[in-house]
Amino acid sequence: MELQDNSAEIYQFTLILAFSIALIFFIYIYWFSIALRKTALEREKAKQQILENEIDLMKNKLENEQLENERRKRNEENLILEQKILLKNKELTTSTLLINQHNSVLKKISTELDALKTNSTSSKTPVREIKKLIRSSTNFENDWDDFKLHFENVHSNFFTHLDNIHPNLSQTDARHCAYIRMKLSTKEIARLMGISATSVQMARVRLKKKMALGKETDLRNYIVKL
Repeated sequence: MELQDNSAEIYQFTLILAFSIALIFFIYIYWFSIALRKTALEREKAKQQILENEIDLMKNKLENEQLENERRKRNEENLILEQKILLKNKELTTSTLLINQHNSVLKKISTELDALKTNSTSSKTPVREIKKLIRSSTNFENDWDDFKLHFENVHSNFFTHLDNIHPNLSQTDARHCAYIRMKLSTKEIARLMGISATSVQMARVRLKKKMALGKETDLRNYIVKL
């Protein structure tokens, strides 16, 4: 009887032990499957993040390339515009120089005719007619209007802006400012204005005083930025 009781207890203990081991095993399997699924999800999430990062990098690269292309395009457009302005300035300089030479020649002819009229005993009527034609050709007001028109095709509203800031400037001052805005050298300005380079420099000193600019202000830079 006692042997049967021991056998029953051993059997019961074996069942409990087997059940416990099985339970622990299933719990372990369940935990492992959860951990495995979690790892897989984290791996998938990491892959998704890498993919998103690669897409962002590609997007940034495309945006940078687009910005670079736009910058290059703007630089090319600015270069073309600068070349056009330089060409227009050269054309304007040539045109102004021809007008000045034209007026200079007419002045010399007028002076010679005055001398001829004084010394000649012949009729003065032809001389008067010639001088009348010269005076009509030497129309500085029209020359100035033509210059302003051509100049503002390149530098829009320059004279209007200049007059608003410095209304006390003369026509000669305004012309001098325009030559400076065209970035002409002192020698070129002297030739166009029919004066010496020294006179141009002296005119700049007077111009700076008229414009009430301080000693630290560079006249050329100031006018170019107007």
